[in-house]
Amino acid sequence: MGYVIRIKPKPIQPFVFVLAPLASFALAFLVGGALMLWAGVDPISGYSAFLQGSLTTFPGLMQTLIQATLFMLMGTGIAISNRAGVLNVGAEGQYIIGAILATYIAISYQQVLSPQLTLLLAMLAAMLGGALWAMIAGVLKGFMNVNEVVTTVILNWLAYRILQWIIRGPLRLPGPQLYPMSPPIAITLPVLEPSSGLNAGLIIALALAIFSYYLLFYTKAGFEIRVTGSNPELAKYAGFNVSKVIVLSMAYSGALAGIAGGVEVLGNLHYLFEGISIGLGYTSIIVSLVARDHPLGVIAASIMFGTIYSGSSFLQTATHLTYTFSKALEGLIYLFVLVTTLFAFYEIKLVKVK
Repeated sequence: MGYVIRIKPKPIQPFVFVLAPLASFALAFLVGGALMLWAGVDPISGYSAFLQGSLTTFPGLMQTLIQATLFMLMGTGIAISNRAGVLNVGAEGQYIIGAILATYIAISYQQVLSPQLTLLLAMLAAMLGGALWAMIAGVLKGFMNVNEVVTTVILNWLAYRILQWIIRGPLRLPGPQLYPMSPPIAITLPVLEPSSGLNAGLIIALALAIFSYYLLFYTKAGFEIRVTGSNPELAKYAGFNVSKVIVLSMAYSGALAGIAGGVEVLGNLHYLFEGISIGLGYTSIIVSLVARDHPLGVIAASIMFGTIYSGSSFLQTATHLTYTFSKALEGLIYLFVLVTTLFAFYEIKLVKVK
């Protein structure tokens, strides 16, 4: 005889979707304010800088939208795989593979083909690369029941090692550099706002989130995904190919993460370097959790997390706090968002078992 913790979704009122994130922000800001006082920084000036760098100024708002684009793409993909009952912890690696392939195609053909065709091929390569990378874990899970969390974490590590090798080898910029990087990418995604660099990646992310909502709730494939995730045995009894659903949902999830990598190098950075891997894929798991795996909810959650990311960076610069401190504050917000979401949206019980 012993005890187990059981967690299951619980029915909630619509206003909780708004109150839960607001409560988590308030708690995190209170604790963060206390830490700033301890560090000798005025919390009011610190949080003023946070808002200026994320919401209350035009450049800050643009940076928030740029960052939200990446969260939106990866968070939407993770929401789809979660609905199929597969936890994709590998968005980080799929994002890296997408960035590598987009960079390779762009550099290889930008002087040979038209910019439009090169851009299209690079984005398609990023999407396909992310999908195939995710399918490795999908096939292992769907046909051999290998734990997808383990395999996707291993694949993340492998993708990062490939990134390190490729920018020191085949895609290395000739000559001395402060850090390894690729040659510059001349082509770029269409720009929506020139002064900030906000590009068409935002349109792509919004379109894919809306399409994913339609796919999930208005198509036969989406119905199979939802049934498989909620009750695999029932899905098998209904004649659904559960293994196929798992593999394809992982491929779809990886494709969106790969597109995020393509957007980053073709729309934001215009080169490839090691720092492209900064944990965005892991944060996107929390984005999907806050959105309760709903593609339209991911849009709002992505903007919220884009605000946190941009605001924390600006707070560090404006207050001269250390990078570690600003990241600790950012992590506090993530932690409170995660805990508040867990208790607001899920029923947690300690159950006695024989």
